[in-house]
Amino acid sequence: MKAKQVKVKWPFRKGERAGLIWIGDPFRYDNKIMLNCYFRARKVTKKVLLDWGTLPCLAIQHYYSDGVITTSHPPQGVKEVDITLFPNNVKYFEKHWNILGSSDPATSRSFIFSFDGKNVILPVIEVLRSILAPNGFLLYRLFESNSFPQYFTETYESNKVHLSFSSLYELKYTKTAFIYQLIWLLTNNDLRQVYESLAFTWLQEQTLKFEWKFTQPITVTARVKENNNIWTVLQIVSVKNKYIPYDNISISHPEIQNTEKLKEAKKYTYQSLNKNGSSEQSFTLDEQVDGSTEDFDFVQMNQLSHEYTSVPRVKRIKRGSVKQRLEEDENTRRYYSDDHSIRSTADIGGQQMTRGLEHLMLYEIKAQGELQDFINVLKILEQFPRVKAIRAFNDVLPEAIGKRKFTKLSDGVTKRSYVIAEVYMTSGYRYSIIEVEREYRSLSTIILSSYKKQDWNNIYYQLLLNLVKDSGTWTSRSLNVIKTKGVIISKSKHFNKNIRHRAKVLLGKLL
Repeated sequence: MKAKQVKVKWPFRKGERAGLIWIGDPFRYDNKIMLNCYFRARKVTKKVLLDWGTLPCLAIQHYYSDGVITTSHPPQGVKEVDITLFPNNVKYFEKHWNILGSSDPATSRSFIFSFDGKNVILPVIEVLRSILAPNGFLLYRLFESNSFPQYFTETYESNKVHLSFSSLYELKYTKTAFIYQLIWLLTNNDLRQVYESLAFTWLQEQTLKFEWKFTQPITVTARVKENNNIWTVLQIVSVKNKYIPYDNISISHPEIQNTEKLKEAKKYTYQSLNKNGSSEQSFTLDEQVDGSTEDFDFVQMNQLSHEYTSVPRVKRIKRGSVKQRLEEDENTRRYYSDDHSIRSTADIGGQQMTRGLEHLMLYEIKAQGELQDFINVLKILEQFPRVKAIRAFNDVLPEAIGKRKFTKLSDGVTKRSYVIAEVYMTSGYRYSIIEVEREYRSLSTIILSSYKKQDWNNIYYQLLLNLVKDSGTWTSRSLNVIKTKGVIISKSKHFNKNIRHRAKVLLGKLL
């Protein structure tokens, strides 16, 4: 990964160096968290819109060329020094700021303290990106109040901590470096309290700021620029002496499983149409693109190092097993994409190439035929940045009084199944999608939403029961009963298109 370059759309000439003079406050844009960065070259300042997840690669007053943000060059006169921030010695300070060459309003937010006979200015944004939230998962949780329980549960014993992750927590973040950072944050109460308070401030003021309430000294290696006995921190390159008060860490995750390799054909596979294939050494970030890349977080890790006073043992507890099919044959469905190595660093999304694993969770659903196709559509849908998470479950249709042919398939024996997917959007909206096994019927997919709190399980049951009573038809009568409860209902017809097209159509219905 060290050789891979990450680029952004660049408004300057090829080969021209532009200095990053300002990193703006985060804001919501097109259902994502974004920020504006201001670069300056030849006495001209230009604004570049970036995803919030790009922050770890940004260093103030550093120079960038050709849009490559994984490589930056510090200005002249910069030196690296070790600095220790002591409790009760750090004060928050903010003031109005004029961005050179721009009329956009801005506010400078910094911490001011003294160290080794110098007055030090440390930008708040630098503390966020290097100390509190140095990876994509933690960066985006800054905007969510009390969201950790959605992603994991914590169990503490004598000298041991266990994290049980849900399917909402991306598997890539179970790598050891990420686990250490998360445990360090969770098990040091002062750090955790500051981190969790940021979401409340954001929801109230749309600003990420906090008072320095850490109770322990924090030592960093920083690039500073000195002027009149004042050190301005441009970039923190290392966080040192990080203490984790446990020697043993264990983790579990639905996708941490034993893998059984089979010499059987895959049911489906994804293939890229890019000429360079997986060997491509660069990709371009674009805030308009649906989907992030797993690679980007690992590129980010090259920008910052973390040093711990001790290294706890991490044990990965496996749940069950999955089968990995190694072969392909004429029955393997092949899905092709041409992404031109374009990515986004949005919180959730991206094309996760299938490895022939029969996953669980969205992935634990055992379906066949057209319902499995629907599950595959959901897997693509979950990759779009506007979709935060999808939870799904399946069952067979409920029985109704009397003989109801629709409860069974045409063989008269097999019970007809359905899948319900609950889709959580980054905007905060929630949708329920109901797909019923059609077996050659033209039965539309139903999409439900509501501005009110609903007993969704009861609504699902009523809809499906009425569907059975009405011989497999979504009648206006049965749908209107649900509408009177404040539920918004829309339909999505089926198309004989590939799953990516169907996922985009479905996303359009949700938006």
